[in-house]
Amino acid sequence: MNSIYYYSLFTVFGIVAFMIVVDKNVGEYILLSIKMLKINIERLKWMAIYHPNNPITTWWMNRKLKKFIKEMQARSETVQSE
Repeated sequence: MNSIYYYSLFTVFGIVAFMIVVDKNVGEYILLSIKMLKINIERLKWMAIYHPNNPITTWWMNRKLKKFIKEMQARSETVQSE
């Protein structure tokens, strides 16, 4: 049963390899398609992480903002006391 699967994969990869040997543009197209897939995955990752409606992102940014405010308040208190 597995041999049919392996033979079909071997046939598909053999045809693609033959097309790459015959026409170099096929290889370049495959490489560009893989690069485009990687770029789209990165884009989706960035959209998920940094979207403003994401509650985790909102919490993280609020936490950073509160930390920055505390630092600025501590700085202003030390400057005023001097």
